[in-house]
Amino acid sequence: MAITFEQLQAQLDEKPSVHLEVLDLAVTYKTVKGSFHAVDNISFEVAPGSNLGLVGESGCGKSTVVKALMRLTPEDAALSGRVLVNGADLIAMNAEQLQKVRWTQIALVTQSAMNSLDPVVRVGDQIVESIRAHVGTSYATAWKRAEALFAMVGLPAARLREYPHQFSGGMRQRTVIAMALSLNAGLLLADEPTTALDPIMQDQVLARIQALQKSLHRSMILVTHDIAVVAETCEMVAVMYAGRIVEYGPTATVLTKPLHPYTMGLENAFPRMPSGDGVRPPLISIRGGLPNLLSPPKGCRFAQRCPFATERCTTEDPIIDIKASSHVAACHYPSRAEEFRRKAAEAETWNAMEGIT
Repeated sequence: MAITFEQLQAQLDEKPSVHLEVLDLAVTYKTVKGSFHAVDNISFEVAPGSNLGLVGESGCGKSTVVKALMRLTPEDAALSGRVLVNGADLIAMNAEQLQKVRWTQIALVTQSAMNSLDPVVRVGDQIVESIRAHVGTSYATAWKRAEALFAMVGLPAARLREYPHQFSGGMRQRTVIAMALSLNAGLLLADEPTTALDPIMQDQVLARIQALQKSLHRSMILVTHDIAVVAETCEMVAVMYAGRIVEYGPTATVLTKPLHPYTMGLENAFPRMPSGDGVRPPLISIRGGLPNLLSPPKGCRFAQRCPFATERCTTEDPIIDIKASSHVAACHYPSRAEEFRRKAAEAETWNAMEGIT
């Protein structure tokens, strides 16, 4: 028997937020040249109702992590480790079990809204379909829920009868957010949700996501390459480099007192406010590029670009244990972080690339 709108709303309102634990997650792609280690044994946690920023440069594996959490990686991708959603291991689930988790417990906001929406189906019908695929309710009830979702993301209900090409980029992105919230999933995955939007619209969309996450008390992972976005939006942050997490901790602590040279370099590459004398700190780039993950280097994967690297860094893997402390880094020299931060603020340090012994 189909449930009413009031019953549907009550059912969705009672849903708890998700507790996510990722333990030693690895994703390997099979290619003609060999195995590509896109994600290499990473671990992190998202407490119920909290949010985590996953940050790093393009190609570091951020989006692959999100796809792995949804089990949307290609069939030839090998997954290992554990992804615990309220204690249940998503990696070990079969297709039927996954169907019950996707969209109901974990939902995805993709980075390309236009590619996520069917161009020949009305927007409202697409949201209705996503609801009725998981809940036994009538078309009319699902449509009423779609109207409530559009109000939630700041769009007129009348636009539900239109097609994606009639929407602006910002409106399409809000539509994707509404669809992700259609069943009030306990964990929201936002994969670069403001890609290709202008700065004003980026700010509006991010503000809307953050407000919804807080008001609905949902858990959230925000994937981005923009440290400023993480600073404004996330309580915790995991910094990724070459398929690994190199630093993890409270956002305010990681961004003001980073322990890993890569995090220091990322901060230097983003515009900052002028200091007391009115002089804006210079932008400092990190020389070089990501290592070849078909044949990952020994030791720290950032060693070839790190101005503080020693011989130990090129031979011995630095270990990161997220349970050891609230703020941890995969660096052999965390005790020298203050010295490194001081030197990392100088362009000459990165240009010279002379390791400290």
